[in-house]
Amino acid sequence: MTSDNSSNDKQMKTNDGTTLDIVVDDRDALPHGLVRLRSGVIAVSQLFCPNGHNLISEDSGARFNGYPGISIMVEGTKEKGIVIISPIHGDDTRFGKADFEPGEVTRLTCPECGVDLPMIQPCGCVPDAQLVGLFLDDKRTEGNQVTICNSWGCLRSRITDRFQIISRLD
Repeated sequence: MTSDNSSNDKQMKTNDGTTLDIVVDDRDALPHGLVRLRSGVIAVSQLFCPNGHNLISEDSGARFNGYPGISIMVEGTKEKGIVIISPIHGDDTRFGKADFEPGEVTRLTCPECGVDLPMIQPCGCVPDAQLVGLFLDDKRTEGNQVTICNSWGCLRSRITDRFQIISRLD
């Protein structure tokens, strides 16, 4: 990634041409177990399904820059399995099931209880793709969320606190 410090917001270009905007200032304290790495990007240390299960576990078997991954059940038209994605915003590294077609709209659920991750808004990358929410606190407060796209391979995502965008990948 290359950095562009032309404003107070940190804006980085990722390898695939998407833009990662880190909206909060380096001096701002981050809420809800969010961690700012030395590079300036944000890592998530806890995320909850609608039923309160933490999707980040030390036992996940996958580490990303020392942080445990986010476990999500992904169901496509032909395949279903647990995918562990990076908790570092903007990192597209993942482990586990990966036999989905690029652009395939998938169903994302909690691997522990099977509840669907709530749909937040349309993504626009492909027809029927949605940004789905994972909660940053165990009270499952709407607006304190990480949202990711349910289209396989789409990197569009956001981290919000009280509906204010902290970091986004568009």
